[in-house]
Amino acid sequence: MTVDHSSARGTRTVAVGVHEDALPSVTRERYPAARFGREFIPPLPPGKEPGKVFERIRDLALPWRDGGVYISYKPAPGEVAAGDWTRVHRDIGRWLADHPWVRIIVHHEPEGGRDRLDGATFRAVFARSRDEIKAGWAGARVAYCAMAYQWRPSGRAAQAPGQWRRVEADEYLCDVYSGMNENNGAFPAHLILPEHPGYTGWFDTIVRPRLRDGVTYGLAERGFMGDDRVRADTIRRESAWLDRAFERFAATGDPADRPPTVYVAWSTPGAEGDKAWVLTDDSRAAMRELTGALARH
Repeated sequence: MTVDHSSARGTRTVAVGVHEDALPSVTRERYPAARFGREFIPPLPPGKEPGKVFERIRDLALPWRDGGVYISYKPAPGEVAAGDWTRVHRDIGRWLADHPWVRIIVHHEPEGGRDRLDGATFRAVFARSRDEIKAGWAGARVAYCAMAYQWRPSGRAAQAPGQWRRVEADEYLCDVYSGMNENNGAFPAHLILPEHPGYTGWFDTIVRPRLRDGVTYGLAERGFMGDDRVRADTIRRESAWLDRAFERFAATGDPADRPPTVYVAWSTPGAEGDKAWVLTDDSRAAMRELTGALARH
């Protein structure tokens, strides 16, 4: 879960969360600093009214009203192009004006997976959806959430970045995982963000050119798999790196040093049902430390 107090109470600048299969109140008992949530709406079956997505957004947002939440949905590109979502998007925008703790992710991880899109198609879908939502409320936060796996050097997006780097969003997020087993994962368990080829590929292409524009960026899913001792060590090294990043930015004030201001850890089997991503024992303690430290920035 996560909540950004910069929008809710004006006191926190980092949106911090841990995504679990649990009520927000239960997650907050385990991770007191984790105040921001992550929710998902699957693609609608053919013929279903887009208004169903708006209904789900309203329902999913309620438990997070004292914090914040990113809600993801995947509108069909053809329907968006045909204008079938225009009214609903504007209604969502108007509703967001009264619920500013809610942020929208249009088609998360578009670069890969079962619902992947090519860069040009995603750019068109995202641009129209964002424009329509912001027509309802100009202050709406509409995020592009990338898949780090496809930004490794051999990844689909990294090989043809042209359209992806032209996507204009209110926030730029990335789903980043360290660890692998015979069923899941693709990167060694010990990699922290500056060592992760998918994260650095995405950051260098999408985020770095926008840093001087005051871009908001960060991690919408940050997962760790592997031996619990290795996971705990990796999380603590990542926490130390994040602390140094914030200290450097505070000292220099240089936009090029701007650190990530969104960090939602992943601790759930997810759609693949892989329990190896669930934090346990010392890795859970390490994440409690990391989220606590981030919340103080």
